Amino acid sequence: MNRTAHAPFPLALALAALALPTSGTAQQPAASAAHLDVILLRNGERFEGRVLTELDGYVEFELEAGSVVGVGRDQVLEIQRGAGAAVATVRAALAPRDEWFSLHDARGAAIGWLHAAIVVGQDGGITVSEEYEFADDGRRYQVTSQCTADARLAPQGCYFRERISEPMLAIAAAGEQDRIVGERIVDARRRGDALTIVRADGDGRRERTLDWPAGATFPLLARIAASATGAAIEDAPMFDPATEEFAVRSVAGGRLRSVTVAGQEKQVTELVESGANMQNSVWLDASLHTVRREINGPALVAVPSDAESAKARVGHARIAEALAREADGAFGLWIPNPAWRAAEELDPGQIALHCDAHDATIALTRIDHLDPGTHAVVAADAVSNWFRLLHPALKIVARENLTVRDRSAIRLRAEGRERRSAVRATVDVIPHGEQFLVLVCFAPARAWEELQHDFDLVLRTAELEPDSVEPRLQGPVLERLRRQEREQEKQKGRGSEPRREAPIVRIPNDG
Repeated sequence: MNRTAHAPFPLALALAALALPTSGTAQQPAASAAHLDVILLRNGERFEGRVLTELDGYVEFELEAGSVVGVGRDQVLEIQRGAGAAVATVRAALAPRDEWFSLHDARGAAIGWLHAAIVVGQDGGITVSEEYEFADDGRRYQVTSQCTADARLAPQGCYFRERISEPMLAIAAAGEQDRIVGERIVDARRRGDALTIVRADGDGRRERTLDWPAGATFPLLARIAASATGAAIEDAPMFDPATEEFAVRSVAGGRLRSVTVAGQEKQVTELVESGANMQNSVWLDASLHTVRREINGPALVAVPSDAESAKARVGHARIAEALAREADGAFGLWIPNPAWRAAEELDPGQIALHCDAHDATIALTRIDHLDPGTHAVVAADAVSNWFRLLHPALKIVARENLTVRDRSAIRLRAEGRERRSAVRATVDVIPHGEQFLVLVCFAPARAWEELQHDFDLVLRTAELEPDSVEPRLQGPVLERLRRQEREQEKQKGRGSEPRREAPIVRIPNDG
């Protein structure tokens, strides 16, 4: 990647660097009619700010960060009054924030806490930080993540620290600290179009430099920008200090949803952050406060709390379980979010979820009346006949092949009207040993687009084997830590120490 010098990032370029379009598809913060002026210089530089003075031979303008710039009139190619970004866009993104959450695992148990904050400096720059801690499998995980940007939201740097510890033996002296199993610090600073990364861990200190791609940002900053503006970030390169690499990620533009929270129906805006091997949803209320946030898919969820309660309630407070299990533990479904609830006391071979806000259902059923080894096409025909009997008003309008958990499956699409309302359904016929499972997603047509993300998540993360129905929590560091320990055992006696891989966050058992 070529290295070239750049003029200071004006507001519009900073927003472009975050891949924010000029309009979103969901609820937006109130915006002012005020727009910045655009100043184009003959040398190709472009600035956004407020023109203060424009005389015959002199132009003076104030940048959003507060600095005043003066240039000769002969250096100015053009001044475009009010052609810049709306002032309210940046101010909404820079709003200070301080939020506490309790963290819950897949069983719904409170296992830790999360603290998220935005601090605005005197120069208009921002610092976005997150700190969280949770316990799992006898170990304690502590993570601090931070990123900075200037007043125009141009990314400046990021910091990441993680520590994994476990209790000392009972014979240890009173007051003895936990034994640290692993710890690392990553500090990355942007200088022009280069990113200098310093990593410190038990093996020492290392430094390297990566090119800063056009339009790049940090995940923390991207999430804050998307939540503040409601606009989408699509396929943007982001440097994640947790993985110490650039990756292409997206934050789906906020969309309004009707959900049930604590027994009450509410309107929330949902953001979906996605990338390779990860996908997390965030719910925001009308004041842009977080109602629910996924840290590790549905297996590690943050719900609002306060500092004292979040820490005191560890191990006591519970939320609904995230995984619905078949009675005999043969298979399971990850519940997309609290808008869905699992039906109780079903017969073996059945799982059902219901969305009260839209009267929608998701059902996974084992069919065991077919001969062992029945071909998938024959099974799909049998399921099609069975579905017509249950829903005579619906018509199968399409059939297609798809892959579910590396298994070749068949999808039937159905449409029709029930109780005077247009409804839609997908019926997936999935091999399961010598038999088949049938996954049915059913909803009113008017709610289908809103629920599509939930249906996709259920299909993608369906647990089809007994040993995956009791998954272990895969936190930000746990999965690769165990892999590294296995690799280190293999490397013993070879005279070299294997390089430790950076951790990743993924939805549990997500293929």
